[in-house]
This record gives sequence, C-alpha cells and structure tokens, in this order.
Amino acid sequence: MHACDRNLKRSIWRLPVMSRPNSLRSGWQPTNLWARYATFTPGCPNANKRWQLTVFTETNEMAEGKWIDGLSPEMRPEKAARLVLETRLASVLHWLPKASREAEHDPEYVHQLRVSTRRTDAALKLFRDCLPKWAYRQAREQLRSLRRAAGAARDADVLLIELHDRVKRSASKEIPRLDYLIGYAMGLRAGATPGLEVLPVDSFREITLPLLDEIRAPSETCLIDLARAALVRLTERFDQALAGKLSDYAHLHQVRIAGKRLRYGLEVFAGCFPAKLRDEVYPYIENMQEHLGRINDSRVNVERLLIIRRNLKSWGTAGERAKPGIETMLRSHQRRLPGERKRFMELLKVWETVNLKQVLK
Repeated sequence: MHACDRNLKRSIWRLPVMSRPNSLRSGWQPTNLWARYATFTPGCPNANKRWQLTVFTETNEMAEGKWIDGLSPEMRPEKAARLVLETRLASVLHWLPKASREAEHDPEYVHQLRVSTRRTDAALKLFRDCLPKWAYRQAREQLRSLRRAAGAARDADVLLIELHDRVKRSASKEIPRLDYLIGYAMGLRAGATPGLEVLPVDSFREITLPLLDEIRAPSETCLIDLARAALVRLTERFDQALAGKLSDYAHLHQVRIAGKRLRYGLEVFAGCFPAKLRDEVYPYIENMQEHLGRINDSRVNVERLLIIRRNLKSWGTAGERAKPGIETMLRSHQRRLPGERKRFMELLKVWETVNLKQVLK
C-alpha cells in the first residue's frame, strides 16, 4: 500500500454518516454509525479509483445477537469474512464503553463484553486465511486484553451475585457468617475495576477496524468449503475432548472450551447448512455448555474456598467467625458438582446419537 493511502486511512477514520446505505439489511435500525471514507487525493496511485464506503452499524440486534444472518453457501469467503467480522466487532464496540464506564449500573455490561470478545476471537480464527498474519495477531492481542480485564471483573461479579442470593435465602442470624466472603468478593471486584476503567474505548476502534481493509480471498472459492472444513475440525476437537477422563472436573473445563468453540462456529455458519443444524443440533451443544459452565463455576469456587479456609488459621478469632459461612458455601458447591456432572452425562448420551459430520455434508 502506498504511504499516501495509509496516511489517508489513518486521518479520516471516523467521519459521521448521515444516512443508511442500501447495502444494509432491511429492518436494521442504526443507532450509531462509523464510516471509512476516502476522497480522491492528488498523487495517490489509487486516485483514479472509485473508493467504497464501508459503514459500521451498531444495533441492538447486532449487540445482543449470536447468529450471523446473510451468509449463503455460494458466497465468496472474503465477503463473508467482512460481514462476520463487521458484525462481531460492532458488538464489542457496543459493550466496550458500557463495561468501562457504566459497569456499576449493571454487571451484565461486563458479561456481554466478555462474551462479545470471545465470539469475535472465534470469528477471527474461522477466517484466519482471509487475513495477513500481522493483522490477525494484532486483532487477537487487542481482544485478549479486553477479555482478561472483563474476565477478572466478571468472576468477581459472579461471586457477589451468588452471595447476594444466599443472603436473600438465609435466616437473619446466618447472614453475618457471609460477611467475610462478601468483603472478599468486594475486594476482588475493587481490584478489577481499574482494569475496566483504562480499557481502550476510543483507540480499540482505530486499532482493530482497519483489519477489514486487509481481508483477502483464501484458497477456497465458496464459503461452504471453508465452513464445512472449519466445523468438521471443531467437531473432531470436541470429540477428542469428550474421549478424555470425564470424571475429572478440571478436564471437563477443557471439554467446555472445545464445545464453546464449536458452538461459536455453528453460530457463524448455520446459514450455510440445513435448518436442522440450528434448530436441532445447536440446542444440544448449548445445553451441555450450560451444565459445563455450572460445573466449572463450582469447581473454581471449591478451589478458592479451600484456599481461604486454609488461610483462616492465621486470623485467630476472626477466622473462627468467618469459618461457618465458608463451610456452608463450600459444601453447597461440593454437592452441586456430581449432580451437574450427572446431568451433563445424560445430555452426552443423546449427543452421541447426533451425527454432526453427516449434517455438515
């Protein structure tokens, strides 16, 4: 790319767009628009070309939705890559300022930022061959920094939400037993807050969105070829994880990760396959993920509470007062683990009858 072109792209990155272009799907109601717009510049090698206007449209549907609409089996992969990455990045851009500046109003903002960065990262992996290595790595690094900051805050939020629910269910005389854990969780959340406040709300857009200009055609000529290969690969990795030791709760977390990657892939490419994939196959993955998520939450809490309990010995009488609440919560999560694992194994038996590879043919 000529230096003149690069400088032009950097200097005109954010210009307002006053109308919705015809290329956007009907029914979308834009709330914010970002545009890349280029004018003819003397001396530029591309001055005689007609520059294309590319618009980022943020809608509630895009911010909250998981499915990618508008893909078809015969679509060019690079065109699909642009649509998918635009949609996923728009979701991150929607939740990023809310999580950074308004998280005290609703913990859901942090959760949605974390989920949107995961889905965007999954989309980058799916269309990796459509991007140069440097653009792919840079975008993933930016997403990773957001995900880590949101993850630390979300973990503390989940613990606080659980403790709040326990307080509501507990008798008044039992509530003081939870004071230590509430203070502990508030300390975790306070420690995570600075990481949210310094998130690159403004620079993230300028750093990541230029990667859309770098999208190129991969070796595949039709989207269905890329989609089928990607989903078969993700299915095989999920099956490999399921072949491991499922009585090991730590390994079940690896199963969860593999299943989540498959789930995100299905959300992107469902439109390229029969409706059975979205309506029948996907719900199995989703249900298994729900139980695996609860298993992992309890596993993490058990490990955390065991460490806290060991450290109580150095707290003297204060530790003795905190111990009953810790023991109660510890036993609760220890009891929940086998029950959630049993329900997951029941779902797994049904999943084993689903021939996903056959659906993908």
